[in-house]
Amino acid sequence: MQDSIFTMPTLPTELIIEILSRVSVKSLLKFRCVSKSWLALIRSPQFVKTHVSVSAKNKDYTHHRLVLTEVRNFFTSHDVQYILKDCSLSSLRNDSVIEPLDLNYPMKNPQLNVCVVGSVNGLICLDIEENDLVLWNPSLRLYKKLPDSRLKVSGGSHIDRATSVIYGFGYDESSDDYKVVGVLCMERRCTFHHLEVKIYSLKSNSWRSKDGIPDGVQLIRPCMFLNGKLHLAGELNVGFHKDRNIVSIDLTDEKWGKLEQPLYVEGNFFVKLEVLGSDLSVFCNYIESHADVWVMREYGVKESWTKTYTIKYPTYHWSPFISQRLCMSNKGDILLVPGSTLMVHNPEDEPIRYPKVTKFGFCTAVNIYIESLVCAPLFGMNKA
Repeated sequence: MQDSIFTMPTLPTELIIEILSRVSVKSLLKFRCVSKSWLALIRSPQFVKTHVSVSAKNKDYTHHRLVLTEVRNFFTSHDVQYILKDCSLSSLRNDSVIEPLDLNYPMKNPQLNVCVVGSVNGLICLDIEENDLVLWNPSLRLYKKLPDSRLKVSGGSHIDRATSVIYGFGYDESSDDYKVVGVLCMERRCTFHHLEVKIYSLKSNSWRSKDGIPDGVQLIRPCMFLNGKLHLAGELNVGFHKDRNIVSIDLTDEKWGKLEQPLYVEGNFFVKLEVLGSDLSVFCNYIESHADVWVMREYGVKESWTKTYTIKYPTYHWSPFISQRLCMSNKGDILLVPGSTLMVHNPEDEPIRYPKVTKFGFCTAVNIYIESLVCAPLFGMNKA
């Protein structure tokens, strides 16, 4: 199609970019047919980055979506199925009925456990059966299967327990490169050993070995990306108490670091690392009664840890299976997902609100991603 009046020559390019950067991915894919100049603009790396940045800062979460991991037949010993579902985050803030849609994710096989490692700039990293890793842009329905990391899970006795692999996904802005960090862990006689650490670079499309984390630290999923670093909650048994910290790796210089966790009130609880807004956060779950949400107001400063919210659980809720994913809306709402019920909590109001969700089973995890156009030619992606 030749350039026409739709190129709007009377409008400055800066204004066109300003307008289009606020448009949905679905519409932008259609707008590529308007003219050659619009096609070139929408495909340009600078516009793709601008669109992602504007979408991420949108306070109404117009371009934010949820990926829900639904497990069918969860409480039976056979025929367990894993399904990924999708719905908009903004829909949770109104009274409309929400019907999550099944996602046709890459290499889909309901019999294989699928886990969302993380999401950055609209790209989602999937771990399928702790064996296959995939980078996927659900908005464009494009994906790339990563080469084998050779970080393998093996069986073991009750003394030498089975190994496990923890993955994290992030973005190195300095080199414009997406990276995956994998840690092969093993627990033996109540001591945790990190057998191997590898880092994948999308630019080189290859894995390489990395110096390991000191032994003895129990790493706790999930691995969260913030400020150019991947973070994992860690625990180290010291006598009769636990030394809790946060292990980090900088994706630019690939150096390990450590942050201290908050000073929690003693009790029977477990912690889960989160990112709330633009701050590192810890969800401290006291199992049967409530959860405290701690936020690090100034990154890297221990004294800036602040207990921001306390969420009281309903008496009938089965908290050990709650899969928290904290997302703060501009109304102050916090999203939680326990089992088969979505919960939205507003710290200023005592009651918990329950959005109306249909065709939705038992949820084990929920992740947030931003619709984006991120898909550089070097990805070598395939159509999902």
